[in-house]
Amino acid sequence: MVKSKGLEQFKLPRWEELPSIDLYLDQVLSLLEEWLGSYLTFDGKKIMTKTMINNYVKQKFIAPPVNKKYDKTAVASLFVIAILKPVYTIEEISRLIRLTVRVNEKANAYNSFCDNIESAVYHAFHRTAMPKNPCEEDPRGILWNVCNSFACQLYVRNIYLQSHPKHDKI
Repeated sequence: MVKSKGLEQFKLPRWEELPSIDLYLDQVLSLLEEWLGSYLTFDGKKIMTKTMINNYVKQKFIAPPVNKKYDKTAVASLFVIAILKPVYTIEEISRLIRLTVRVNEKANAYNSFCDNIESAVYHAFHRTAMPKNPCEEDPRGILWNVCNSFACQLYVRNIYLQSHPKHDKI
């Protein structure tokens, strides 16, 4: 069993755990950092910045804030974006989110994403295969593959790239 940065306990907030009140941008950034900072920080880069979120709004990847506050759907979308942006482009992530919410209620889609990401990370760091559970809402297993691609990338970053200097050769 491999232990790196507490990844054996990787956990995401479920829909019900996200704040029920709308949040200001600084609060959203704090929430993302609180839940993801110890897992996703790499080379000292921030998980997400004000500029990034403002660009996601301008490009219509997330809904604009109302009275400078972001709703639960925007916050959940930002969690998904923060997790997947090292692996996929923002355009691809946006398409994946739209695809998922088209066939599933927002809360169920987000919670299913969280369950699958946590399972994929667990299996990647324990070097076991994550079981493929056939799902009516996802007959092609897109979510399974998306979550595994993230977990594999996270594993490589944490096990090799962060522990070996940049000048190392394979």
